[in-house]
Amino acid sequence: MSQFEFRGVLTLTRRPPQIARMSKTWTRLACFEHFGAECKNPRWSWSARSPDGQTVVMTMWQDEIRREGDAIVYQSYPRRRERKRPGASERLENLLWARERCGGLVRVVIMRAKDTKADPRSIAGCFPQDRLVMRITSIDEATGAFRAEVHNPMPRGPKGEKRAPPT
Repeated sequence: MSQFEFRGVLTLTRRPPQIARMSKTWTRLACFEHFGAECKNPRWSWSARSPDGQTVVMTMWQDEIRREGDAIVYQSYPRRRERKRPGASERLENLLWARERCGGLVRVVIMRAKDTKADPRSIAGCFPQDRLVMRITSIDEATGAFRAEVHNPMPRGPKGEKRAPPT
């Protein structure tokens, strides 16, 4: 199965995850703060929410982001040892909050796993994806697994390439 890497705005290229480029070293806490969100615990939180409740930020594993036609989707997969971890309950709480109070919209922190087959996973690196807003389309409340799709479609440039939406 091919791996994708985010380059620039939302260009997906097929590259091994170990070649992924980041302009600076980020922590999850710094990524959450970048979006004005606060997490319960910087060591184990997988999601965060702004103090006013208007912004929810989700971490998403890079290898679980896929292209389906023109759509970019994220599908989390339940991991046996993950469900009982404190980050899982906070993430489910924030997913439900986003669905009920934010129209299902979440900001995204991309995480690269040291080993995509490990359970639990360890983070090799992470970074906030400024121009990526995703809509939660389904949540399995029993397992915490969820699916999200890109909410901000990228307009086409003069040669058909995708480019950033106007800000």
